[in-house]
This record gives sequence, structure tokens and C-alpha cells, in this order.
Amino acid sequence: MDSPSSAAHPQGPTGPPLTSRDRVIAVALRRLDRRLDCSTCTAYLLTEDDRALAAAMMVDTTLSFTVPSGMAADDRNFSTARAHQAGKLVLFENTDLRELTRRSPALFLHNPYPMMVASAPVRTVRNRFGALSVRWVPPRPVATDTLDFLQAVADDLAVELTDLAARGAWMKAPYVPLFIAEVPRDRGAPVTGAAVQADPGGPWAPAVPKPTGSTFLYQLQRLAAELTAAVHIRDVLAAADSQVVRPFGGRAVMLCLAEQGRLHVVGAAGFSREAVQRVEGTLLSHRTPETDTLRTIEIQSFPTAEALRQAYPDIDPDPEAQARAYLPLVSNGRAMGCCVLEFPEPAPPFAPEQLAVLTIMLEQVGQSLERARSYEIEHALTQTLQRSLLPRSLPHMTEAVATARYLPATDRAEVGGDWYDIVSPPGGGMGLVIGDVEGHSLEAVAVMGQLRSGVRAYAAEGHDPATVLERSNRLLSGLGTDLYATCCCVWLDLASGTATTATAGHPSPLIVDSDGNGVTESLPVGPPLGVDAQARYEQSEVQVAAGSVMALFTDGLLDGRLLGSDAAMERLGRVLADHCGDNLEVLADRLVQDRRGWRVLADDAALLLVRYEGAQPRGHRRVARTSVQRHHLQGVSQVREFLRDLLSEWDMVPLLETMELLTSEVVTNALIHAHSEVELRLREYPDRIRVEVRDSDPHPPVPTSIVADEENNQEAESGRGLLIVDALAGDWGSSPAGRGKTTWFDIAIPDCDSG
Repeated sequence: MDSPSSAAHPQGPTGPPLTSRDRVIAVALRRLDRRLDCSTCTAYLLTEDDRALAAAMMVDTTLSFTVPSGMAADDRNFSTARAHQAGKLVLFENTDLRELTRRSPALFLHNPYPMMVASAPVRTVRNRFGALSVRWVPPRPVATDTLDFLQAVADDLAVELTDLAARGAWMKAPYVPLFIAEVPRDRGAPVTGAAVQADPGGPWAPAVPKPTGSTFLYQLQRLAAELTAAVHIRDVLAAADSQVVRPFGGRAVMLCLAEQGRLHVVGAAGFSREAVQRVEGTLLSHRTPETDTLRTIEIQSFPTAEALRQAYPDIDPDPEAQARAYLPLVSNGRAMGCCVLEFPEPAPPFAPEQLAVLTIMLEQVGQSLERARSYEIEHALTQTLQRSLLPRSLPHMTEAVATARYLPATDRAEVGGDWYDIVSPPGGGMGLVIGDVEGHSLEAVAVMGQLRSGVRAYAAEGHDPATVLERSNRLLSGLGTDLYATCCCVWLDLASGTATTATAGHPSPLIVDSDGNGVTESLPVGPPLGVDAQARYEQSEVQVAAGSVMALFTDGLLDGRLLGSDAAMERLGRVLADHCGDNLEVLADRLVQDRRGWRVLADDAALLLVRYEGAQPRGHRRVARTSVQRHHLQGVSQVREFLRDLLSEWDMVPLLETMELLTSEVVTNALIHAHSEVELRLREYPDRIRVEVRDSDPHPPVPTSIVADEENNQEAESGRGLLIVDALAGDWGSSPAGRGKTTWFDIAIPDCDSG
């Protein structure tokens, strides 16, 4: 019986022999290669989850490396997938391929030259295995008999695979396709129905060749392509797992780097968190398989877990351990770390050819890992600098609720100049500020810091929004920089609800009332700051009703490149109107959720969201706050004492037990993970009390992909505290909130369920 693991192992010139499945596929491909005079010839099989088609075997030609390695099983951009889905032969003329490429430019990598492609499904009435695909470069007229021959070979293959599957053969695609050598062709020989019947006895059938060295070259090419696109450590980890570990039959990988006398795990996939923790922080002076590999720069291989324990009897055994290989990571001529591979035991020894390829691959992984590590350190430092210039905390008052979001760009290490702020004019009220300095550089951040300080100073002097912008404009013009900035200021009178607004080249704020109706006002927009030192700015007033929500944002929040600025603004306004009654933290997450889903963020984005409560009859009645110094875990007892006094004062002692439990868990979690002061805020509503725990960590740790499973990472961050919150709170949530994060939950006030 052919096992899944045997199909996953790399097949080299001296690798494992072909399986029975591989032999029948090889015969089918050689029949096509000899008779159809095609440029490439590939067999695709379904992947283990049946969601994709992957190349299982191809004839080794100079054009084989441009053949798609795989595609989603329902991706109609590929003739292979279409044939598999439709159950009939599909032919793509060159004009079809050019049109598909125009619609999906990524297809150019597979269609760089004029060609014709034909694909035939490999299926029976009950079984669907995949498809056979051939290419002709350059395109040429293809006779009907040629296509009939392709389908006939596919049908014959489907019957043979069905028979093998009934005997237990593995029918899913391997991680790396096999390359088989070409056979002599009868150039110009007619392909007729008679030839189809006669060819099974031809000379290509009994002499099925071994795979060629191109199988290994293909592995290197695929790994290089993925590592070239890798930016973060998690990308390098994913490439190593898919292109190195799985093709070599492994089940888990751990990447370790030596830093400051210790070994640190920077990425792991397939290992448990406990296994990772056994290695994390190991002193390089200790004798472990990881440190010995790094010290001696030699590969260590243990075919069973027992062999590993015998070699290292003094180290803490891993009860889950199986066969392992320890390989040094070498980059730029120095040993930088260790790669741990785990295999289902017993693991066969590596052939010399496999070790040669594996060594080359790990050198590429090591270089990419070092580059990604440097990028993430630099990115963390620049983000720290940018976030440190954002407000540490937003005001906590009875008349208004505020939250913020800041999303940095992800396609570069540089930072942008987006900022937000809430200031307190001397006459009272609330001053909302949002701004964006041009560009992504340290200069942009420096200019942003100076502008933010200037705006705060001018507001503290009692100036109205237009005057603040005029003075800020002169400040920026005098700094000797070529950068300009946009800015919007809104002064909100908390007693009357009057909002006075002035803007310098910045999008106007969006305002909706409690029913989701837009509060429309044509706002005069002045030139950006730093363009004209003598510019004057106008301001306008709008009346804001209690329960209204105001959104100030930078243009990075808008998907203007795809929708256009007007359509993007309209879309953002619809989301704000449709969900204006949501919890403000939930609403903020809705407004940025599309942006967070983008893989590459080309621009920073800032959002400042305020709900004006005013004298709303059913609004909140009281607020309270306290704080705990960073890492001061004993401060949790002070929080409990604060809650006891507060709830006694508010005549809500029945809520004390639940409130103490939930608040203690969330505050403790924040103190453990945040390197900052932790702030506790409470707000009373007619039917509930909302509790918010906020941190404002200006020094986020360097990102580290300890495990590839993001769900496990999140669980480790949250701990058991959020499980308790989820069980006992009426509603809760946790999300980044500008600088730091906010975790909030609601506790219902008894006998107020009906409002």
C-alpha cells in the first residue's frame, strides 16, 4: 500500500522508488509527451483537503518551471481547474490567455509567452482525481484527434487510479511534483484513434524512468520565490514549513536564533507551546541538541525519540517528541541559529543528495530570517517612536465618550505622520484634532511631533480652530522643511452641543445623529499647512444633538485608490450611519475592519471617534476612574478596594462580587503583558455599568511568531481572564485603541433589563 508519507517525501536521483500511482501517471505523461509534440505536460491531483489542485508530476522540459504549481480547484483562470470542475476537456487559445492575464496580471508569471493550453479531467463516474494539462509554445493548430487522444489518455489513467485507490493507494498530490525525463518523439506522426488503441504496448510503457534532478531544482525555485516575497518572520516560517519541512516528510519546524548568549525561538509550526518553551531562552553555554548544533555547526539526526533521550539524558525530556533533525542556520558566513525538524518516527536517514539540497534551502531560510528579524526590530522601533507621540490617554468625562484607532502602514519600516489628539480649551469643552504629515520618514514623525505640540499650545491659549490652524501653518512654514500637512480642528461646546470646525486640506469630519441621519454642513476647506505661510482659514458651526457620533480620520482609512475619494467617503459614512448606535469600541472596529483585512497597507490611518452624550435623558449618570502603575501586580488589591468604595457610594453593592472578579482578571492580564500604566474606567448607564481597562504601552515588544497558530497566540495573550469575562459579562470586547489597547465589558444593573 502507498502511504501519504511516502508520497510526501522528496524524490531525487537516488531517492525512494516510484510508487504504483507514480508509475501509472508517468506512463500517461510519456504517452502524451511522445505523441502530442507538446512543450509541457503535467498531471495535477487534488490536495488532501480537496480544495486545490497541485502539480503531481511533469515531464522535464526547459519550460516546465513556468507551469503553475497549483491553483484553487474552482479557479476559472486556469484550464486545469475548469476541466476538473466541468468534467470535460477545456482548450485555451492564446487570445483567451491574454484576456485572462489582462484581468489578472499575476497570471503573467505562468503565461509569459504566446501559447495554447489544453486540459482533460481525470475522473470516472464515482471518482475525481484531477486533470492532465499540456501546453504548446508557440501556439499551433490542434486537430480534433489530438484532443481526443488527450482525453483518452486521461480516461485510461482515471480507470487505473480507481483500481489503485481501491487497493489503498494514496491519491492526493505530493508537496513537490516529480519531474520525469522526456522520451524520443515521433515528430509529425499522425495521432489517430487507432494510435490511441495501439500505444499502450509502445516502447515508453515498460521503461518508466526515475525522476530527474529538476525535482530538487523546483524545490529551490519555489522556496526562493516565497522567501523573496517574505517580509515578516511568520512569512519565512510559512515558506520553510510548506517548501522545506513538508516536502521532506517532516511534521514540525522550529527556527531559533542566538542573541545575547541565549537561544530564542523566533518561529515554530507544528510544535506545542510547551515544546517551544523548553527551548526558548536556553543559555548557549548549556549542552542541548540545539546549542551543540550551533556550536559544532554539524547536523544531528535522531531516527527515534528514544535515540534523542539517550544522547541527551540530562535535559528535560519532551513527552511528545518524535524523530528529530537539528540543522545549523548559517548566514553571511556565520552560524546564527538552529533549525529543528520533527518527523514521524522512525525517520529514514537523509541521502547525500537530500542533505545537499536541504543545506542550500536552510541557507536561504537563514538569510531571509535574519532580514525579516532586522525588519521587525526596525519596524517595532519606528512604531514605538510614532505611537509615543500619540496621546497616552483620552479624557474621561460625563458629556462625551471617545476612542481612537491608529493603524501603521505595513509595506515598509518607515513611519508616517498621522496623529490625533483631544485638547482642553481654557473656556471649557472638548477640542478634537486630526492631522496627517506628508510622507513616511523620521522627518515626517518629527514634523508631526512639532505640529501636535504647537496645536496643543495654541489651543491652551484659548484660540478658536481657524486661528489655531493659521498659527500652526506659520509654525510649519518656518521649520525649513519641504513637507506639508493637513489638519482638522473641531471645538465642541459640551453644554450647548455646538461644534466649531476648521480644516486645512483635510477631509471634513463625518457626523450622524442618534438615528443615523447625517448632519450635513458645507465646510470651507483651506490649503494644507506649510503651503502658503499667509493663508487664512475659515470656520463654521454646526449643532450636534445628544447621542450624535463624530468621526475624524486621515485619508489612509479610505480605500480611495480603488473606489475614488468621494465613493470611499460615502462608504465610510454609510457604515457610521448604519451602526451609530453600537458600543463606541465596536463601532470603531467596524470602521477600520476593512483596512485591517488588507495584506499590505500602503498608508497609515488614524481615527478619532466621539459620541456626544449631552443631556440625553437615558444617557449615563456617573463616571469614575483609577490607575495602576506598570507591573505593579499588588495594585490589583487597590483596584478591588476602589470598586468596593465606589459601588457602595453608587448603591450597587450587589454587583460587587462579579465586578471584582472580572475587573481583577482583566487588570492582571494587562499588567502582565503591557509595559505601561493601566487605567480603569467605569461609566454608568441606566441599565448597565461599562468597565474599560486601558493600557498605553509606548514600547511594544519586538514581534515574535512563537507559534504559527494565531489562535493559540491570542489565547496565550488573553489567558483565562477573558474566558471568565466571556462567561459572566453581558457583552465584552478587546481591541487596539490608538496607543495601547482597550478591553471593555458590561455588567447589567439588576431589575433594569427592560430599560
